[in-house]
Amino acid sequence: MRTIRHPLSGATYDLTEQGTISVDKSGVIGEFTSHGVWLSGALKQADPHLCLWIAGKQLPNRYQQAAKALTSD
Repeated sequence: MRTIRHPLSGATYDLTEQGTISVDKSGVIGEFTSHGVWLSGALKQADPHLCLWIAGKQLPNRYQQAAKALTSD
């Protein structure tokens, strides 16, 4: 599961196995789509940019790939 803490609100954003985002802000929890649309729960607002960022396609880390290529010689 991918998890990130929002830098301003302190809320925790978790990607669920179903592909939705679970947001926990001081014990108040809500579930959102990858675009930040509320699905369920007491928390009804989330940062849509952070939801899309955590749920979006994960690209490989090019720096780690370059480091592996240099050490595998």
